[in-house]
Amino acid sequence: MWSVRTDCVKKSSVRDCLFGGYSSNSLLQVICSDSVRLVGGRSLCSGSLQIQDQSLAQSWAGVCEGALDRRGAEVLCRELGCGAPLLQGALSPLGQTFHCEGNESKLMDCNRTRTGPETCPTLNLTCKEPLRLVGGASRCEGTVEAELSGEWRRVMTYDYMGLYDLWDLESAAAVCRGLDCGSPVSAEVRNGSDSKVWRFFPDCVKKKSSVRDCLHEGRSSDSLLQVICSGHQEAPEDGTGP
Repeated sequence: MWSVRTDCVKKSSVRDCLFGGYSSNSLLQVICSDSVRLVGGRSLCSGSLQIQDQSLAQSWAGVCEGALDRRGAEVLCRELGCGAPLLQGALSPLGQTFHCEGNESKLMDCNRTRTGPETCPTLNLTCKEPLRLVGGASRCEGTVEAELSGEWRRVMTYDYMGLYDLWDLESAAAVCRGLDCGSPVSAEVRNGSDSKVWRFFPDCVKKKSSVRDCLHEGRSSDSLLQVICSGHQEAPEDGTGP
């Protein structure tokens, strides 16, 4: 096989980062979204919507505000492997470009009203991270679980010389933020075994601000991560805030 330096690929092409490798019992697999992406956000699940198709000569182009309604946003977030969309004012039930039923696997499978080039504010969308907290008193506290490649597992940090204390409030902030649960109040490592987990380096989460972008295949673990978030605070109906 060929081996690749992942830190090199992030700055260059795969070809420029290959070197001779030995035998391996593992393979790399990728699922790409070839027609839509969110760019400029804090993770793959947030940012400005761009699409690519033949009518655009295969170049990427921004999508105007109001082009998606709630069902279209749900299709998009699902295609990107993210959670449900956090509904915003830019989502419109009227005059949208994409007319989705909600069960499509890709946004470009939706019926579409084609429009010519125009100048408009770009649609920004945030999807929830594919995370959840289980076993707590509310959705904003409990044991950390994440979905990757369609599989939910508990999440654990890499054991760096036994230093699990690398899991701290700064790392847990990405979990609370991804769940729209405010800020972390408590971050603990507790005993509890699981045969298969997703693992990550806390330093990666602190840099990328997203747990999903830092997950890797992991084996069994005898420890679990727990978080208590402050919770999402809804504004009063009169809009005056707390």
